Amino acid sequence: LRLKLKNSPEDTTDYIKNLWGIGYKMEEKKILVLFIILSAVLLSLLIWQKIKYWTLEKDIAYISSRLESLSLTSENGYLLLPTDCIAVKKLGASINRLLQDFYTDKAEFKRSQRAMAQVLTNISHDIRTPLTVLKGNSEMLFSRAKESSLPESFQAMAEKIDQKADQLTAAINDYFTISKIASGDLILNLQKENISQICHETVLDYYDLLEEQQFEVNIQIPSVPVFAETDKDALQRILKNFLDNGIRHGGAGKYIGLVLTSSEESIEIQIEDHGKGISPQQQKQIFARNYTTAGKSSGSGLGLAIAKSLARQIGGDIQVYSIPGERTVFSVILKS
Repeated sequence: LRLKLKNSPEDTTDYIKNLWGIGYKMEEKKILVLFIILSAVLLSLLIWQKIKYWTLEKDIAYISSRLESLSLTSENGYLLLPTDCIAVKKLGASINRLLQDFYTDKAEFKRSQRAMAQVLTNISHDIRTPLTVLKGNSEMLFSRAKESSLPESFQAMAEKIDQKADQLTAAINDYFTISKIASGDLILNLQKENISQICHETVLDYYDLLEEQQFEVNIQIPSVPVFAETDKDALQRILKNFLDNGIRHGGAGKYIGLVLTSSEESIEIQIEDHGKGISPQQQKQIFARNYTTAGKSSGSGLGLAIAKSLARQIGGDIQVYSIPGERTVFSVILKS
């Protein structure tokens, strides 16, 4: 520069400009290199975060699918999640603790349920013997009260005692049946049965009652035998529960219908009444134990629950269709 300063001012100015241009280009290159380095770092961070997101998403999907599979099966499983994410590990451990508590409570509930079912079975069995004696005496008392010249009030009292004995007997039998079903002590004999004959026999048991109460009866049973794999006593119990329900709760319509239809896949028995019907809300609850659409004094509320349980055990299903104030249809569907 000192040498250049000895030259003309114009040459000195040009030289300084050249030095400035070289410095500017060097700074520009440094900035470009720095930008490239920062871009590479940010891109690496983005890729790393994306991989972490995919891994987290995969872990959550596994947890979700595993919990769903556990809810659909009866197995006592847990979450086995190999992951490096500390938060996911903590989540898996918390869920496993909850599952362990749930399985413990579930096992305890099943033990309590079996114990209660056994107690109920024993109580029902012990009550049935003295109840049979009570029923026999009430029938004798009512019969002699009608034949003698006793006051009408005494006859009415004897009749009421006999009726209450019938109700108590029916309730105890229902509790005995539902307890045997719950405890697994109810043994069914599944074999090929003539469903047409079972329907005929069941309706005949109600012939006198339906005629006495002047019901309109519509029976549609094929003249040819219709066979299905079932337990005769269980199917008759289901049909009788539906007929009792139709007569008791749908008696105002004075109509009972029984229709038997069959196809290659299934056999359907429909029992219809024209009573007050069942609301959509009640239809969701009528198969629950001790639920009844009538007053508390109108049965045990176990009839439909027993029918549902028996239908399940013979490999069938039960459906209900009702238009309040018009018609109600209970259907038993069996496999052909």
